[in-house]
Amino acid sequence: MIAGNLRDWRRYGRLAELKPAFEFLEKGLASVDAEAGRVDVDGDRLFVLPQSYQPKPIEQGRLEAHRRYADIQYVADGIELMGCTAADGLEVAEPYDAVKDIVFYKTPLAFSSIIVPAGSFAVFYPADAHMPGIRLSGHEASVRKLVVKVLLP
Repeated sequence: MIAGNLRDWRRYGRLAELKPAFEFLEKGLASVDAEAGRVDVDGDRLFVLPQSYQPKPIEQGRLEAHRRYADIQYVADGIELMGCTAADGLEVAEPYDAVKDIVFYKTPLAFSSIIVPAGSFAVFYPADAHMPGIRLSGHEASVRKLVVKVLLP
């Protein structure tokens, strides 16, 4: 997992493999909204899922992971908490769905969390279980987010 402000993404050497996705975020934000549905940037290799929602209480969150795609979760407006932990060793709650490229895990007793404010991103690779969309205490505003899916080699 790597997190930071969009303007700083080039500082993280590992993110070079995700360059087209970050360049899209830098240039394409104004034209994408939650009503757009899936936006294909490079077919199944790179696409964007715009979202707009009220973050949920952490008790309603679910840890998920993907096998084929990296997730770049970019918060355009609002603020949210995202849980994260290594997927290795977690107990599966819902088996891997190859069509949707997702597996859900039972929530362990302890996991890390990060605060992702507007203008910031979190990148989750297949080894990273993550729990997006969590309400940060004291923040009731809705969130507008772009989830960029990048097919990994």
